[in-house]
Amino acid sequence: MISKTRNKNSERGIALVVAMLSLLLISVIAVGLMASSNTETSISTNFRDEQVAFFSARGGLDEVRDRMRFGTPNSLYGNLPVTTPGTPNGVLYVTDGSSTPWTGSGKYGDTEICKEGVTCSPSGGSPLPGGGWYTTVASAAYAAAPRLAWRWVRITNKTDNATYSVDGSVSALPVCWYGTNESIAIAPSFTCDSVNNPQVYLLTALAVTNGGSRRMVQYEVAKTAIPPMPGALVFDGPNPNFNTPNSNAFIVDGNDQHVGPPGGGCTTAKRDKAALGGFDPNAVVTLTGDAMGRPASYTGSSGLTPDVQNVSGPLHGLTNVDGLTTLVNNITSEANAVYPMNNPSGVNLGTPAAPMINVIQGDYTLSGGTTGTGILLVTGTLTLNGNPNWNGLILVIGRGQIVKTGGGNGIVNGSIFVANMFDSSGNGNPIPLGAMPPNPPGTPSITWNGGGTATIQYDSCWLQIIGPKLPYKVLATREEIY
Repeated sequence: MISKTRNKNSERGIALVVAMLSLLLISVIAVGLMASSNTETSISTNFRDEQVAFFSARGGLDEVRDRMRFGTPNSLYGNLPVTTPGTPNGVLYVTDGSSTPWTGSGKYGDTEICKEGVTCSPSGGSPLPGGGWYTTVASAAYAAAPRLAWRWVRITNKTDNATYSVDGSVSALPVCWYGTNESIAIAPSFTCDSVNNPQVYLLTALAVTNGGSRRMVQYEVAKTAIPPMPGALVFDGPNPNFNTPNSNAFIVDGNDQHVGPPGGGCTTAKRDKAALGGFDPNAVVTLTGDAMGRPASYTGSSGLTPDVQNVSGPLHGLTNVDGLTTLVNNITSEANAVYPMNNPSGVNLGTPAAPMINVIQGDYTLSGGTTGTGILLVTGTLTLNGNPNWNGLILVIGRGQIVKTGGGNGIVNGSIFVANMFDSSGNGNPIPLGAMPPNPPGTPSITWNGGGTATIQYDSCWLQIIGPKLPYKVLATREEIY
């Protein structure tokens, strides 16, 4: 028999080879994991940088939107454009202090403006040469710390152009906000009215981070809508109770006095309104009957005496308790002072030079020779005692009750609006919100006790002076491809 012996020397070193191959495989896997981790880190870093740029641009827009109001720190109110972009002073740039977007070149140049109805130079940079088409201010001292990465915010009037046409055809007219929709300015002035249909502004912000991310975001904004008052004295609700005086001079005039504060400055269009505004046709019948004791005391845009009109259309969303609640919340959030009590003392009722927004969450009495200017919102019963005078807007929304007592006289220049948000049970139950369709308000009431006289006259110029204090509402937002 032949015996075969295997040579074990032929397998010598195999373990080393296997170990080296395993180490190589593990190294390849480790390198792949490191590369994948680096890629994920880069993606996350880039995403974060893009988000920083986006929200920095939004931060710039919101800072500038707030500064557009009158009376805010570093207010831009007096600098807002009044002409179309591309014409003298038609653009306002708020910058970080170093960027020069109006050149149309460089890292932060504004070339996007060329897409918004502005004729730019042949090179595609800034608008037509010659200067004067823009003004500029630096960012506010109260900006975020550390400062956000936005470089500039541009403010322009929105116009009906090829990029943003509101009716399908280009008219180059200003675009106005009508409370529920945007539309071009209409005849005869073809301009926006700060009370009835305010100008829509375009706010465009560019943010560029240190990492190189660039985002451009745009807002369309207009004044927060306090719907234009459709009359000198408006009863918002069915079955109004109007206990009118018959033996004393009592005048309600819906014809626009268009006077406003001394010194002028009024830019509203003169528009006559109703003397008495009713919630629906039945309310018009009721108010007409109440006013027949002195029909000639109620004059307005209809030319009839008494002038009583159905104003449900112009009231828009204020014909239901949901809309009224939104209005009360908006005014309360922007008020100079809110008093959660009955008849607070020391209320600064405002002056023509410094109108105030006051919210009284309870009953309130205007008495004697008290004068005030601005917005007065009372959620309880408003008592007019003696001869108080008011310039602007009086809102009695909640209990919806006004009581006139005592002698004397007084003049309201602007408008009075009364709405009741409680049911008729007498138990103080608020009318439920959120119904579909929304619930209408309850019965508004104005009661007259005693003698004296009073005059309520519509004046759009006095209503205009309260507008600058109200915030600008964001109507639309978009990101621009830049």
